[in-house]
Amino acid sequence: MEKQIVHRVEDGMDRQNILCTTYQMRNFYMQFRDGFFTNLDVMNYIQHFAAAQMAKKGMRIVDVCCGRSLMLPLLRYYAKDIASYTGIDICKANIKEAMRGAAEKKLTPKDLATYYPFKVAWKVGNVAEMSKAIPAESADFVIYTSAIEHMHPDDGRKSLAECRKIMAPGAVMFLSCPNTPGNGYNTQYRAHVYEWGYDELKAALTDIGFTIEQEVGLVMGAREMDEFYATRSPEVKALYDALKAYIPKTWLTAIMGVPFPQAAKEILFVCRKAGDAQ
Repeated sequence: MEKQIVHRVEDGMDRQNILCTTYQMRNFYMQFRDGFFTNLDVMNYIQHFAAAQMAKKGMRIVDVCCGRSLMLPLLRYYAKDIASYTGIDICKANIKEAMRGAAEKKLTPKDLATYYPFKVAWKVGNVAEMSKAIPAESADFVIYTSAIEHMHPDDGRKSLAECRKIMAPGAVMFLSCPNTPGNGYNTQYRAHVYEWGYDELKAALTDIGFTIEQEVGLVMGAREMDEFYATRSPEVKALYDALKAYIPKTWLTAIMGVPFPQAAKEILFVCRKAGDAQ
């Protein structure tokens, strides 16, 4: 049976028969402007900003499962001297939205030639075979944020191998996703097909040929955060209590998992392409 592409997982659907969902993360820029946002919006802004800070002069960037290209506004301001940005997504409608502009400004095709200070392009394609659209060893920095959980695990693993294939020697990948130990089909969110666990994803990355250089916890649940910090040392607990007394929960839950990725609901691995895979 051929796996399906759906917008999101509806009642009665079998996740094991789904290739991917095309449901996008919320536009956190618009949420902040509107005045209503959740800790996921805060987390997604922070991780995109962190990725922009890692982008260096001359880098060729590939945004995997780019959706509406929420990376672009931050790259435009904070990574002006990269060489190029290429977004790839399986959904043509998502690409069309990206080309109109991820933030408030609505771009025309003519605008694209001058609005960004680096080359910008998009590809429509399945990231589990993206080397058909993006040449091997042509990316210096791969950004893969909160997307692998939207696809079947077999295709998710293929997408990681494809990321490695398009990466130049020594290139870096910024990979984030939920942390769901156990049966990954028991997802935290309806839009997700399969959520990898910390150990499972780490093992897959190593097997495929990546060296993990940094691990970050991206977000915690409020109750889980309280329970976790209640068991820390008195000094750490005191720091947590002081931060909690001032920082709103929406922001606090998006930062307090940073040093404890295994305890976080979502995780980030910063990986470097290692030598030949085993």
